Amino acid sequence: MPELIEVDLYRKAAESALGRTIASVVIPNETYLVGDSGLPKFRAAICGRQLLGIRRIGKLLLLDAGAVSIGMRFGMTGRLIVDGEPAIDQLLYTTNEVQERHVRCVITFEEEGALSMIDPRRFGNVELAPDEGQLGPDAAEITSEELTMFQRSSASIKALLLDQKRIAGLGNLLCDEIMWRSGINPTRDGRTLHTSDIELLALTIRGTIAELSDRGGSHMGDLQSQRRQGGSCPIDGYELERDIVAGRTTWWCPEHQL
Repeated sequence: MPELIEVDLYRKAAESALGRTIASVVIPNETYLVGDSGLPKFRAAICGRQLLGIRRIGKLLLLDAGAVSIGMRFGMTGRLIVDGEPAIDQLLYTTNEVQERHVRCVITFEEEGALSMIDPRRFGNVELAPDEGQLGPDAAEITSEELTMFQRSSASIKALLLDQKRIAGLGNLLCDEIMWRSGINPTRDGRTLHTSDIELLALTIRGTIAELSDRGGSHMGDLQSQRRQGGSCPIDGYELERDIVAGRTTWWCPEHQL
């Protein structure tokens, strides 16, 4: 389940391909290519161009090839393979084997090597020139001022954190960890947030991303091992509750998350 942290690891791994020239692109099933361009147009736009930049906005990986960008979204099970080596060794909730039938996109370079995208469940996609303006501010650098919009919404706080148009990069694991650390009930209405809550939330988002990035993944949170039936809160020992919030399985502590 790649979230911001995993996609940033993909970005760092892909940087080894900077300066190479794109020779060919293979997308076995064209439905994986979204947006206005078909495969012929996609190939014509990027083949022969040099890979000049690798960027990340939230969970979107961007490969800058000259004046055009290739967007990669990894869904729930997508991984990046760089020159035959996985950018990360393990990803929760999916097979970690590299199987040919799971290959969705291969970008081969004239010099050597390739960037390949594997995605067993096919929830990800590739797009030429994705609209970056559709994404909110990156969660790793979010400010309290940027979160004040939450106070004008009747949606649950967890739903707001998961909305990539409001804040880009958070998935289910990070959201549960952040709300547990900040002591905020994920089912609360955004309009109930006070200024102090907003300030704490912004600080916790940035701090959690930084800490879990150092640990190696979104699945390395303090709450993670207890996200199960009978799991207890690492802070106060109370049994965690399981709810479906914003369509996602949510674990939280009814004692201190208020």
